[in-house]
Amino acid sequence: MFVIPVKTRFILIAVLIIGGILVSFLPYGLAYSWLLYIPGLVLLVGYFLLGTVGPASKALQMGDLEGAEKQLSYTWKPNWMLKWNRGTYHFLLGTIAVQRRDFEKTELYMNKALEVGLPSDDFTAQVYLVLAQVSAAKGKRTAAKNHIRSAKKLNIKQAEVIQGIKQIEQQLKMVPKGGMSQHQQMMGKGVRAKRRKMK
Repeated sequence: MFVIPVKTRFILIAVLIIGGILVSFLPYGLAYSWLLYIPGLVLLVGYFLLGTVGPASKALQMGDLEGAEKQLSYTWKPNWMLKWNRGTYHFLLGTIAVQRRDFEKTELYMNKALEVGLPSDDFTAQVYLVLAQVSAAKGKRTAAKNHIRSAKKLNIKQAEVIQGIKQIEQQLKMVPKGGMSQHQQMMGKGVRAKRRKMK
């Protein structure tokens, strides 16, 4: 899918709208100015409704956490975005947080993603998988199992997600009371890497 870089979008919006204003001062320019206003306004409205999840997701797929975070920071009003994009916005923030081992922010953003809603059951299942891993790492086995149970209730179609559930279920059987061992946490990183490739 073609994604317009955020800075390019801002430049196009400015050029088109300012160009429309300048053209409107020319003889008969008011009618022609709308040829610039309309695409400029479409880009502007698209920015507010879609946010910057497209460029951020692309950066995250390439393993560029800083780049993804920077792209998301360009989203001025997350609450103005469409429902699915808003949910994906929080999901991406949660994915960045878990990669940085910031479990508090991971749970915060992933729970917000669930609250808002996500585009598909596969997407939603990925959130539950992350929350299960975080709970397991904290030694909260009951919470981790509940997250897995919630994921299994969904209509999951992607084989990678199904495999991820099975893998975490196996890990949970070996989780000690104090949380995941270092080896198990390293295995969890492999599951997250697979999820990044799916996006």
